[in-house]
Amino acid sequence: MRTRYVQFLKAVLVLFGVGLALFAVFLLPVFAERAARYYAELAYLKLPILIFVYCTAVPFYAALHQGVRICDSILKTDPFSRENQKAFSRAGFCALFASIMYAVGTAVMAVLQVQRPIVYAVGILIACCAMIVALLCAVLNQLLARAIELREENELTV
Repeated sequence: MRTRYVQFLKAVLVLFGVGLALFAVFLLPVFAERAARYYAELAYLKLPILIFVYCTAVPFYAALHQGVRICDSILKTDPFSRENQKAFSRAGFCALFASIMYAVGTAVMAVLQVQRPIVYAVGILIACCAMIVALLCAVLNQLLARAIELREENELTV
C-alpha cells in the first residue's frame, strides 16, 4: 500500500477530529442557544442535549484514535497484525456504543414527547451511521483475522 494514501487518511482523521472538536466547543453552544430561543418549549432540553452530545463524543474520539493507530501500524509496514485486529474490534465497539446511545437518546425524546420530527430524524440517522461503522469494523476485523491466519500458515509452510 502506498504510504502517501495512508498518510493522507491519517491526516484526514486528525483534521476531522480537530474540526469536530472546534465545532463542539465553539459553534454547538451557539446553535443550542439559538434553538432554545427559537423553540421556547424545548429550552429546558438545551443543557441535557449538550451534555449528551459531549458524552457521545468520547466513543467517537476513541474510534478515531484507533483509526490513527491502524494508520501508524500500516506505515510501519505491519498491516496484518493482531494489534490492528484489536484496534478494529475496539473501534467497532465504540461505534456500537455510540449507536446505542443515540438510539436510547431518541427513545428518551419520544418519551418526553418532543414534537419536532428533526430531533428524531437526526437521532436515528446518527444511530444508523454508527451502526454501519460498527458493522464495517466487524467485517474488517474478520477479514484481517483471516489474512493473519493465511499469513501464519504460509510462514509455517516455507
